[in-house]
Amino acid sequence: MAIFNRSLSNSDVNVQFNMQIQSVEDRIESFLAKKFRRSRSFATKRCYKVNLSRFTEFLSVKYNVDINQLIILLESKQKDPLDVLDDYYTFLSEYLKKDGKPYSTTTIKEYLMTSKEFLNSVGCKIYIEDMKQKFTLPKRTVPYQEGITKEQINRLLRLANRNLATIILMACSSGMRISEILQLKLSDVNLDVNPTTITLRRETTKTRETRITCISSEATKALHDYITKYDSRIHLSSDQYLFLKSHKMRLDSLKTRLETDHYKNHILKNRDTHRVKLLEKEMIEFSLEEQYSRSLITARQNYENQLRKLISEIPELSKRNENGQYVIHFHAFRAWFKTQVTDAHQSDFAEALMGHKSIKLVYYRQNEKKRSQTYLDVEYALTITNTDQIDQNYSDIQRDNQELRNIVDNLSRQLQNLEKKIRV
Repeated sequence: MAIFNRSLSNSDVNVQFNMQIQSVEDRIESFLAKKFRRSRSFATKRCYKVNLSRFTEFLSVKYNVDINQLIILLESKQKDPLDVLDDYYTFLSEYLKKDGKPYSTTTIKEYLMTSKEFLNSVGCKIYIEDMKQKFTLPKRTVPYQEGITKEQINRLLRLANRNLATIILMACSSGMRISEILQLKLSDVNLDVNPTTITLRRETTKTRETRITCISSEATKALHDYITKYDSRIHLSSDQYLFLKSHKMRLDSLKTRLETDHYKNHILKNRDTHRVKLLEKEMIEFSLEEQYSRSLITARQNYENQLRKLISEIPELSKRNENGQYVIHFHAFRAWFKTQVTDAHQSDFAEALMGHKSIKLVYYRQNEKKRSQTYLDVEYALTITNTDQIDQNYSDIQRDNQELRNIVDNLSRQLQNLEKKIRV
């Protein structure tokens, strides 16, 4: 049963009065502030904001009211919040995006849960059990996703620029998320050990826990070359980000480009002029934390666009899954890492390096020496270039092992025969 909390005390009446004079924007901003306070993620805050914009659109189309007017209707019992969510479910099911495609069931459920949480935040208590009695929540569908191959990754590396190729190699050999790679500092990377180890600071991981992973020899060489070239242009300090540029760095770069004025296209010059004004405005209006978050979002979108453009130009690489998403994307590299290490019979090791939460990993802990040795044992499976020789060496090892097993089995049979003769 959905319950709207009503109070009779004078203090609560004053609170309700203050809530009533809040603007719609203030209500939404208050809700988003609470979400950010918990997640400390501007990306999460932005996602909730987009979801609520769809809910306000629904209220306008379906009921011709805004959020404040809806709350008044709920307080006066003229509307039941469960009926509102039921109508919203229907609205989302019939809604078509700009490309003419309907929302997925996962997206619909996300929108519904955001709206439920928002109504809860203004005093309307809605429970999942009540929603299930009113209507059936959409079931999450899991589309089939084809795995990528070493040959495909090799082809990408040949076509990609130095920065993108380095990130791809690091993602494939470590299981790191793209956002984790972009937030790496020079001090997080230890190139003096074999294999190269990377410390992911807790503030950069999804689980908010520090973890350590490794990268392959070929990824190490690519990263070393990238750092050497980058350091020749900008002297790197230990706390310098490897792939992320701050607002100030981006602003200085754009201003230098505009001052040299080597533009062959006025459209590009106008675009950079607009970006300078936008960055200057954000540096004034936003806190350092939000500037950092926006820089991270910009960097991620930049590399995602580079990868998307790269594969879209090659038919063999631009295949799509059932959900319409390209088979090749940054998260697919993480899945490839998990598959390769699992096939090398080190599933728990893969989960630990990736930072997955699992009951069976609660007591799975390795020291530095053991972690390095285990990684070296599976590195052959994560090596992408020169795979023919590696695969041949691995096949030779397997064949030698099989021959040894045959010898042992033969000796075992001979031993059994001798024991029989002795008994006789």
